[in-house]
Amino acid sequence: MKKAKKVIALLLAVVIMGTSFTAFAGNKVTTYTAPSGKYTMEKISHKNSGVKEADGLIDFESGDADRGQNYAWSAVGYGDYVYVGTCYAAIWQTLKIMAGQFGIDRELFKAIVDAAFNGALYTGDEKNNPTDANRAVLVKIHAKTGETKVIYQPEKSGGFRNATVFNGKLYFIGTGKISFVVEVDPETDEYKRVYESDPVTVPGMATGIRGITEINGKLAVSMIGDNGAYIVASENPSAGKESFKVIATQEDLFDYPANMFNDNIFGGSIFDMASLNGKLYISIVTGRSNKKQAFALVCGEEQKDGTFKYHVIAGDEKDGAKYPFGFSADRSGAANLVVFDNHLYIGGYNDPMVALPQALSMNFEPLYKDLSSPVNLWRMDTDENVELVAGEPNDIFPEVVGNMGSGFGNNLNQYVWRMQVYDGKLYVGTFDIGSLAYPVMQFTNGDILERTPEEWEQQIEYIQKVIELTKKGEVESPQTRAISQEELAKLVEMLKDLYDKGGFNDIQSTEDLLEALKKLKAFYESIKDQLPPEIVEVIDDLLSQITIEKLEYFLKTCEYLSKGERGFDLLVTEDGKNFEVLTRDGFGDPYNHGLRSFGVTNYGLCIGTANPFLGAQVWRLNEVKDTSKPGTSDPNENVDTPDIPDTGSNDSDIANSVRNYIFAIGAVFVTAAPWLLRKKQQWTVEHEAK
Repeated sequence: MKKAKKVIALLLAVVIMGTSFTAFAGNKVTTYTAPSGKYTMEKISHKNSGVKEADGLIDFESGDADRGQNYAWSAVGYGDYVYVGTCYAAIWQTLKIMAGQFGIDRELFKAIVDAAFNGALYTGDEKNNPTDANRAVLVKIHAKTGETKVIYQPEKSGGFRNATVFNGKLYFIGTGKISFVVEVDPETDEYKRVYESDPVTVPGMATGIRGITEINGKLAVSMIGDNGAYIVASENPSAGKESFKVIATQEDLFDYPANMFNDNIFGGSIFDMASLNGKLYISIVTGRSNKKQAFALVCGEEQKDGTFKYHVIAGDEKDGAKYPFGFSADRSGAANLVVFDNHLYIGGYNDPMVALPQALSMNFEPLYKDLSSPVNLWRMDTDENVELVAGEPNDIFPEVVGNMGSGFGNNLNQYVWRMQVYDGKLYVGTFDIGSLAYPVMQFTNGDILERTPEEWEQQIEYIQKVIELTKKGEVESPQTRAISQEELAKLVEMLKDLYDKGGFNDIQSTEDLLEALKKLKAFYESIKDQLPPEIVEVIDDLLSQITIEKLEYFLKTCEYLSKGERGFDLLVTEDGKNFEVLTRDGFGDPYNHGLRSFGVTNYGLCIGTANPFLGAQVWRLNEVKDTSKPGTSDPNENVDTPDIPDTGSNDSDIANSVRNYIFAIGAVFVTAAPWLLRKKQQWTVEHEAK
């Protein structure tokens, strides 16, 4: 009980000290034009809604959009349709587990999360899904009209993580208590499970599979079992499980696959597979909880007897590897694969989901290193020679053959999430860390000052609800009162006055930082009597721990975040080396933090997004032949769980992480001061009065 009270106090402190998401209320945007004017994108899911509006591909019976369909996790095109497998409420599922660990009342915890994100993050739908059931679905969407039909909704499934076409049938791989393969006949939309793994009995084993490809007339799929990762293949998957034969085991893969939840990227095991020149290429997550390590690349060659022989391309030198793990990119814990122009393209993954929890523990060094060394793109020819396409020159690759540096020119790009070949070109979509880091980012880029009076009012209402529930619950706060809108305006004004000079570079010396901290503490003392005693105790402890050493990497991280733009990137190349940027901002939607899937249809290339705030979207790309009038985004035109990883942290670890995060918010105030000063003239008396 005491522990739960502590956690509630910590979360309340985060809320009151201002770590909130601004809820956008923007105009409808259903078309987007690339900067060159040569490509346009049209939103086909919920065609009558724009970006920054509820989507999620399907509706409840009530007609409300199902925002819980957060990720268009997998997709494949067939004829006029794109088939999409979703992941349901991924981030909210994680947060619920946190609440359960501490025995916190669900209603109170939801109120705290709503206050922290100012209602932007999906936290369930009490009206349409009162039990918070996992509703991951497999749907088909007409690529022209947007007409949507649910094909399959499995019970107790984390969702559909990858898909492919094989012999005229569609195959989706699902995750949950067991891993499975679903076959869909696109002529009839009939489905059946053709393969299921044996139940995993080893505690902490991750079952999220994602490797699926065709190799020499066989459908190959990665799996997970008690003995680790393995690969099965079938010439006739329609015949069922007995038609699948094991072609690789954990041992065959040099015991590289990391399979446990507390391993790097939560036990990613076999991350992706692709076929080139009759050979099977496998990217493998190798980082263990006790040994952080970049990805491996392994090749399997089929022998005359149908078995496969494996050798290492990127990995341990003692295993005969030609290149080191991750091609020397130590931050890349995994890699996605695609074949284009007789080359295997290999996109890196820095895994910010590992760095962000460490940042909560006041270790900003990993996040800073991710941001300072964003993802790379490599390619390998049929002789298994590798060159760096996008990145920075290094000892192994002294030359970059393409026109893009690391992160494709954007430090927030931490993942080459999916790649797709279409119409003789290679399309690359990214994951952008900006949305997940926004509680910090909103201070460093000045967004906190762009809130409307209505948004501030909404924030106050969320905070008041938390305080009311706290009074009724386990944490007694009889002296707590709601902070009014006028008081919040004064709070912002006081933050502006923390510095008497502006500019990020002015916050450099120890003396300046210490002076800023003194002013921060003075501000806190001025509102201290308005806060619950539990929060006062926590913040008193935090402010006593602030040191310049702890702030060094934090400030460097903030510098990158201050320059970033939220939303995934989409790029295209025709020659495989030189890329054109089609979007830097998720098609105008900052909540579209990732481009998750592609599907090639008769009407063009369809694109599925990851959006844990308002639900996944599907767009269709069109190439414009007449570019005499180049365009830009058109914001006004309307046109027709996975299994949640157990990180291995104990209660005290989590409590310390939350506690230290509050310290980070205090540091953010210091970093934000120049912005606050520069925006002072924009913060009018009229705005303050409201």
